Amino acid sequence: MFFLWVDPWIRKLWFAIIDENKKIFELWALINEINWDRKDNARRMFEISSFFDNILKKYNIKKVCIEKLFFTKINQANAEFVYGVRWILLSKFYEKNIDIIELSPKEIKKYITWNGNAGKLSMQKTTQKIFNLAELPQPHDAADALWMAFIAWKKK
Repeated sequence: MFFLWVDPWIRKLWFAIIDENKKIFELWALINEINWDRKDNARRMFEISSFFDNILKKYNIKKVCIEKLFFTKINQANAEFVYGVRWILLSKFYEKNIDIIELSPKEIKKYITWNGNAGKLSMQKTTQKIFNLAELPQPHDAADALWMAFIAWKKK
């Protein structure tokens, strides 16, 4: 039984897979790019879809935790792509009868640190402790991936 977290954004897509013993099976960025040509969004969506088809074949995912979307004036230009990727992934999870948990960033921080306004370093330190890691998970997106998978595991 595995628990998944995925964070679909335009310039990065981190994900983590853990088992019921909190053993980390996957933790990496499928996408981690600074510059992106928006003309390639269709190809990128297809690659993400194909990648997660393979992940769902490889692992028996029981639950997935996804961050609720929030948009500001700064990131509104990315909304179409992000909603498209979310639709692709949520459809795949629904088709496979995987339980889906959606939480806001504040809800996630509160769940992990008891403080809805916790900073990235606090989240990294808490994640390091939860998973008994020798070092802080780097970058902070790796910590995000782990604690979201942890929430999916915890809410079993």
